[in-house]
Amino acid sequence: MIRYTLPFLAAGLFLIGAATAYDGAPLVILDTDMRADCDDAGALAALHALADKGECEILGVMASTSGPHVVGTINAINTFYGRPELPVGLVEGEHTTGGDDYAPVVGDPERFFSTMSNEAAPDSATLYRRLLNDAPDNSVKIVVIGGQPCLYQFLQTEANHEGDGIEKTGFELAEQKVQELVLMAGNFANPEHGEWNITLHIPGAQLVAEEWPTPIVYSGYEIGRVIQTGARYAEYDPEEHPVAMAYKLYRGAGTRGTIGDRSSWDQAAVYYTVLGLEHEGEAIWSLSEPMDIRFDDEGRTRFEENPEANRRYKIQEMPIEETADLIEELMVRPPRMSIELETPSRGAAYIPGATVTLQASVTERDITADRVEFLVDGDPIAETGSAPYEAEWTPASVGKYRVQARLHGEDGARFYTQPAIVSIIEEDDAVGTNEPDALANLALLPDAQLSGSVEEDGRGEPVDILYDPAEEGYHVVTDWNEYGVGHEEDLGLVSEEDAFYWAAEWEEPKNVNYLTFGGTYWNQPQPFTMWSVDYRRDGEWRALREGQGGWINTGVFVWGQADGPGITADAVRVRAFSDGEHPLRSIHLRARGGVSENEDDSGADPKASLVLYK
Repeated sequence: MIRYTLPFLAAGLFLIGAATAYDGAPLVILDTDMRADCDDAGALAALHALADKGECEILGVMASTSGPHVVGTINAINTFYGRPELPVGLVEGEHTTGGDDYAPVVGDPERFFSTMSNEAAPDSATLYRRLLNDAPDNSVKIVVIGGQPCLYQFLQTEANHEGDGIEKTGFELAEQKVQELVLMAGNFANPEHGEWNITLHIPGAQLVAEEWPTPIVYSGYEIGRVIQTGARYAEYDPEEHPVAMAYKLYRGAGTRGTIGDRSSWDQAAVYYTVLGLEHEGEAIWSLSEPMDIRFDDEGRTRFEENPEANRRYKIQEMPIEETADLIEELMVRPPRMSIELETPSRGAAYIPGATVTLQASVTERDITADRVEFLVDGDPIAETGSAPYEAEWTPASVGKYRVQARLHGEDGARFYTQPAIVSIIEEDDAVGTNEPDALANLALLPDAQLSGSVEEDGRGEPVDILYDPAEEGYHVVTDWNEYGVGHEEDLGLVSEEDAFYWAAEWEEPKNVNYLTFGGTYWNQPQPFTMWSVDYRRDGEWRALREGQGGWINTGVFVWGQADGPGITADAVRVRAFSDGEHPLRSIHLRARGGVSENEDDSGADPKASLVLYK
């Protein structure tokens, strides 16, 4: 195969015909099968980094997979990078091939703040039409890093699709508005391989290859497979960085629950889309001769030279390690600025009328802060324009509140902290004789009785999930410091009355002011599991907090603080049960904060499981 580097317009467009000139930064639409692999999350991070550097403008994101958390996952990453309002379109129909290792966590708004969901998302064909219609001619680059059902549906839309008032077909919009289409698809080194993205939607891949009206560049399987990136996300706390969490949870990147490298199929496509073939005059890739490219019914790649064609594929030129460094530098580039909620802490408790200090810290990088707002249940209650970013809130009513801060940048960008769930409770009169001790773990006291619903053939004992603050490690070290059932064990539809539970109880009541429990391990997600954390007083069980998914889905439940109000109880428990539709599978609780035989969680904060008291 003859290799050569073609002349370019903007960031890599090869010259075809006499298209209308567009000399601005590329307007990019990303089309992703987010949730199937963590390289999609890495590619979206790299695209945000390029937009932050002024190399492109992101118009929107299309989801070609329809898992329940996919739109929330995309929006959580967009929000992390200060673009919470980027539109996200969702493919029509069921397209759920592939795993779902990280989306149930990253797409959970209790873990990573987001405001969008599958239910409210426009269908991808409609959003494609709107974004392209509003763009200048010949200005848009589309990069597809998953299957092609979104393009398939868009190409077949008629003029005035569903009354949208756009008097052009999908084909005509593509022809007029799209500068270049980049596809992470095909295998040009091993054409007999039915490449994953092609097999996800073979009719779409066939239609696009044969009918798409503008130039196409294929970034083949062989390009991204050897470019290993992602391990540098270990520089970040995955509880605070959604892409780092994706790399931690994806079972193909590193070992179980550990951030590691992964092939960079999608990042290689995004990099080329915006920056082209070269870096500082050195070729990263070249392009093949013009080709006729098609795909057979098994997803195998078929291609032959045709000087009249406008399809090409990428060929590696730069050493792989150097290419990986260029891509990973974009992936781990932090947002233009960021904000962290210092107080109140997650799970804090106060009494009505208490003065709650709201405090946030801001890190400025590429842009400066304009102002910070403090929000309670999404509504602004205070605003400050300069550091220190502080305010006060005096809650009057008992209840549960979501507290967070919103940072406005000078360019209109908006950044959010993760929400802190704060409880306002009526303080009980202290009952019992326990003395204040910030390091005491009631479940370890001699008079504590531990119990649970798994008695035989389970995994672990109730004591195995306890973190001992005095020892700064687990009270008992076991293989995984978990309590529950085995991996993939199916308990069926479990009612609330017969819930899985763990409990601690005492003969004398205690004035408890801090509770924390660890949810399931990362590879045993529980997005549909219902849960309740309860305490018993005067013979009556009362719910302290309850919900679905959230912390039990690999996270940590936190309530209270060492100097906060307490609840009087002679028992506490955590329960898990079905939502009426999904069975309980792989259900367990885990300790966090120590070193088990197979897991180092010593850096986890807060520690779990604890029951502290005033």
